[in-house]
Parts: sequence; structure tokens; C-alpha cells
Amino acid sequence: MSQFTTGNVPGFEAAVESEQSQITWSGRHGQDLVVTQRVMIDAEVEDSANTPVTTLRAGVVLARRDSDGKGVLYDPDGNDGSQIAIGILEQHQDMLVKGVPTDRFTQMIVHGLVREGQLKDLDARARQQLAPRVQFDRQPISSAPMLSPRGVYRKNTSYSLTAADSGLLFLASAAATFTLPTKANGLQFRIAQTADNDLIISGSGDLIHKGNASASSVTFSTSSQKIGSQVLIECLYTAPGTLKWLVTNLGGTTATVA
Repeated sequence: MSQFTTGNVPGFEAAVESEQSQITWSGRHGQDLVVTQRVMIDAEVEDSANTPVTTLRAGVVLARRDSDGKGVLYDPDGNDGSQIAIGILEQHQDMLVKGVPTDRFTQMIVHGLVREGQLKDLDARARQQLAPRVQFDRQPISSAPMLSPRGVYRKNTSYSLTAADSGLLFLASAAATFTLPTKANGLQFRIAQTADNDLIISGSGDLIHKGNASASSVTFSTSSQKIGSQVLIECLYTAPGTLKWLVTNLGGTTATVA
């Protein structure tokens, strides 16, 4: 689609820019169901992956800073509102006015059919946050995997989880060890044991559970408490630059942490 925009605050400016964007996709009869919302992006925002950094690329994920409500780039390990994705920049935005970084008005997509591959810095967490309002062109995702997983798989042996398994519920019907994948913000798995067998969640010194912030395994092996063992596992930032797996015991059965 084509859109003309200057991004300037109200007033007179000579320059008018245009850009072709491929962020959205269409349903039948060309319907894209796109809804946009105005946002003021803070003057100091930079797109570090672009050249020049003062030009924000179309498709970057946007958030809103709590302190002043201004738009900023999504920051997965932020703690000031920037960690909550709220929209997608519809067109590229030059942050300079006569060479000076300036607050800019622009449009962000908050609803509609969106091409996931065109988005920049979209991680699993941002995808979950946008999913209730944005329909991506790739596989569906559940924003609440504990309550409504996007799919259920049965396993009768050990299994190494992958990022593509995020949002799924796995039902073990035999002794099984589930090995966690490389950490990535927002990955979530739900795992339950349906048989009278051991269930082990395996990490690498990065599990948080039951008084231990650097565990390597969570094991359900207590006699008469194996059936119904169930965990929710979430990957999240516990500090800037530090990802951990938070393991929550949903079944109430006894776990051994090591």
C-alpha cells in the first residue's frame, strides 16, 4: 500500500515523503482489516539495525513508555513500558527535522492482517502481546498457553523441545525427560504426566523453581505423586540481558530441584 506522511507535528513543512509497504496481507476482495493509531515517537529513538539509525524502518515493533506515553521501540528486557508491544510502525520514519532529532507523529498498526516476516525484532513475547489484535500470516499462537494451548501432543519417550513448540501442551504417557531449547524471550511450554512414571524438565543452570534460581532440572518422581504432575515453563528476562526459565508447578505434586 502507498501512504504519504511527513511525521511532523502540526505546522508547515516543505518535505513530503512516500513509501511502498508490504507489511500487511489481504483476505478475499482485498480486505486487510487494518486499523492504525496515531503515536508520537520520542525524538531520541534510534533504529540501531538500520543505516542511518535516525530512520526507523517500517515494521519495527513499537511500545509506549510509561513515564510520558511516547512511542519507543520494543525492548524485550525493558522495565519502563518498552517491554510491552502495542503496535507496528506502518511506514518508515525519519526522526530528523533539519538535521535535529525531533518528536515525530506517525501511524502504527494496532489491528489487522500482518506479514510476520516483514516485522523487525519480533520475538515470541511480542508476538503473544500483539496476537489478540493482529492476525499473522504464519502459524497461529495462543496468548494464554496455560489456559488454551494452540495444540496438544502425546509423548511416550523423552523429547527435546524447540522454539517452534512454543504454546503447545505435551502429555507424557511414559517416563520422559523434556529438554528445553535455546532460551528466547516469550517461549512457553506446558507439560503434564498422565502415567505413573517420572517426569523431568531439563535445563542448564537456568531454571527458577522452588527456592532455586539456577537449577538444571526439575524432577517429579515421588511415589504416588507422579500422575498429574504438570508444569508451565516460560522464558523471560529476570534482569537486563539475563534470560531464565520460570517453572511453575501446576499439578501440586512434589518436585525435586537440582
